[in-house]
Amino acid sequence: MDNKQHSFTTTNPLTPVGPAKQLFVAGASVFEITDFTPPLQRVTILAINLPDPGVFGPFDMYVALLSVAGEENAPLAEIVLEPTIDRLNWVGTVFLEFGGTIPPLVVAVRPQMGDNRIGPVIMEGSVFGTLPDETPLAARINY
Repeated sequence: MDNKQHSFTTTNPLTPVGPAKQLFVAGASVFEITDFTPPLQRVTILAINLPDPGVFGPFDMYVALLSVAGEENAPLAEIVLEPTIDRLNWVGTVFLEFGGTIPPLVVAVRPQMGDNRIGPVIMEGSVFGTLPDETPLAARINY
């Protein structure tokens, strides 16, 4: 009998914060442990109904910074979000390779211009795992 491992997927909402708090926007993070050999972790970030990044200042793109919750180290990954054809939704994916236990992961979405002008966090949320308390992410994460 073939005992094939199947992928694991979990989805979490992203919450608008800062200058996006008054906008009608939403988002989601999708975390998947793939059934590839060896297994990989795929993180997909979807921001729904985001305006052009220029609405928030002199920016031309959105990035999502993926971090371990509670750690002030550099982000695990920077995911450049690409617009859909109608430019209302923005999405990006990254693969990670964790060995052992996967820590709680969080994400912060912000507008950006190239590599040097970084805007405020506009969406944030949990990607994987349970966060230890209800303190707002922006107060706990070093973006």
